[in-house]
Amino acid sequence: MNPDTHSTPEAVPAPDPADSGVVEKEISLCWNCGGAEFETLFQARDFDTALDGFPVRRCRQCELCYTGEVSEAVLAASYSRAYYGSEKAKFVSLIETLVKMGHRRQAKKILGLYHGRNSDSDTDESVLSVMDIGCGRALLLQEFSKLGTACLGIERDEFRGTAPQGVDVHIGALGDEGLSGRCFDIIIIWHVLEHITDLGCLLKELPAHLNPGGLLVISVPNFSSWQSRFFRQHWFHLDIPRHVTHFEKDWLQKKLTSLGMEVVSQNTFTASQNVFGFIQSSLNRIFPRKPNRLYKLLTRGDGRKNWLALTGWTLLAIPLAPLAVLETLLGESSHRGATLSIYARYRGQDGRAESSDN
Repeated sequence: MNPDTHSTPEAVPAPDPADSGVVEKEISLCWNCGGAEFETLFQARDFDTALDGFPVRRCRQCELCYTGEVSEAVLAASYSRAYYGSEKAKFVSLIETLVKMGHRRQAKKILGLYHGRNSDSDTDESVLSVMDIGCGRALLLQEFSKLGTACLGIERDEFRGTAPQGVDVHIGALGDEGLSGRCFDIIIIWHVLEHITDLGCLLKELPAHLNPGGLLVISVPNFSSWQSRFFRQHWFHLDIPRHVTHFEKDWLQKKLTSLGMEVVSQNTFTASQNVFGFIQSSLNRIFPRKPNRLYKLLTRGDGRKNWLALTGWTLLAIPLAPLAVLETLLGESSHRGATLSIYARYRGQDGRAESSDN
């Protein structure tokens, strides 16, 4: 599942339908390079209602996979209060507890990796600076704050919540004037990059906000995974239209290298997201008219109102669990797991120039 990550998308202008005689949906350009030439891979229904269809495309210029025909109005409507949940909780109590435990482990892992790659640094943990782009309820930053770091989160205007103690949340985008010139030791983009429509601009901005030797942490659904290839339009982690880009491992690695980043660690394993993704995708394929129903019932509001339905869907999911665990383990061993997490160290301007020449 993707319980506590949100984005700050900004729409890229699409061609005027009147100029081409087209009166249907806007046709999006590639969110990375602005290219208009593409290959359509398949059609997929929207995550929430399954009423609208959107093409999943591959850009012929930069080879990024992306969701087409997404207008700014469609995106704005998809980020509803129901999507974010309340300030206090989004899921039922048990899942909320597991989410918080996961954030605690994640914060410790990221700090350990940062210090392991910067053993000669004089920077003390208490003065490390961490920025989380698309911080949601800032649960992860709250754990970083407890570990003595200075924390800043960035979030959309639609999610104006109360920031946890010790965490500063900026409503807006990384390119805002108030963030100009600010650099951080660690930047986290955890299941947010796939939401960003001005992708090319954001990726170019990242090095300017990282200290030399700083750590960039990115996690996205792995579009080159076994799950994605098998379930295609039924894949739970497509989350269309909110996910406007769909990242393959080789594409993201190459892009980060061109920005002066050195990948120091990566994996395609996140137990909760991979296992649940397989289960929900299987149910989507078996019951295509009720997409993502189990996930919706696990949210705090729906689950309490429809406990009988939640029980029924849970019983349907139980037989799929052993297969989901097996696929998750095999997927990670072959680097084809459903979630791609990359930890990259910024080599500074010299490293960026060097990688750009290659």
